[in-house]
Amino acid sequence: MNGTRFFFLGLVILAGACGRDAPPVADRSSGTSLTVHTTQRSAFQMVGGDTLSDSAQILSIHPEQDGDAIVTLFADPIRRVSAGLAIVDRKMAAPQLLWPDSVSNIWWPGAHTLAFTTATGDGIRLVIDIHAAELQVADTSARALAQPAALAVSDSAMIRRARTYTDSVRMQVAGAPQGSALTYAVTRLVPAADGRLAAFHTAARDTQGALTNPAWYALDRESGAVTPIDQVTGPVAELRPEAGQWSESGSFFYAKGRALWEAEVGRVTAGSP
Repeated sequence: MNGTRFFFLGLVILAGACGRDAPPVADRSSGTSLTVHTTQRSAFQMVGGDTLSDSAQILSIHPEQDGDAIVTLFADPIRRVSAGLAIVDRKMAAPQLLWPDSVSNIWWPGAHTLAFTTATGDGIRLVIDIHAAELQVADTSARALAQPAALAVSDSAMIRRARTYTDSVRMQVAGAPQGSALTYAVTRLVPAADGRLAAFHTAARDTQGALTNPAWYALDRESGAVTPIDQVTGPVAELRPEAGQWSESGSFFYAKGRALWEAEVGRVTAGSP
């Protein structure tokens, strides 16, 4: 799919816009810890008035800047949908359909304004007011409209800390498992807009190459503190690395199975009231 492209570290997908390579992320020695509160924002069983089939999957999510709305790219192979676009905001009882299929690039060019393209390549489509009572998609012949940079710059310091933490909790030495058939690796790093926090995704690869046991963790850049956000024992499709993103307001949104979740991450410093 165009538009939701990710860059791999081995298997690893990197996303975000953060290019701070110095100073390196510290080990957890400053007395700072992280707290995480997770809330299910919406089930993804229906889109509009249609019930999705058992084959439906959330491919990626794109939260609005303030986190009120979440735009979701989804597939439903049984219904022959490869890249449909839906939206859910805090006022909606269920996700609503924005476009039936073949959606590629998705971005927010302005407040409450959504832009996307399709595989037909016939310009950019706009939703001027994503919170309107009746959502309308306008066609435009424009081919450039404040699109985000295609290349995401990685934060190598945060990646190193995420890898070190993963090796520690999974009892691996330099990424090599000790007496286990599973090898855990960081599969995606997503820095928050201000660069102070990140979320990283891990998964285990078995001897046949299948990915299982996915998990999300929150990471504090300054202290190196890490805490779990969520995890699944099972196939990686139940907690996809592509389906996680920060809003500019500081919440981390992710898909778990066929539901959308919001994680509020806080920092606590020893001795603070």
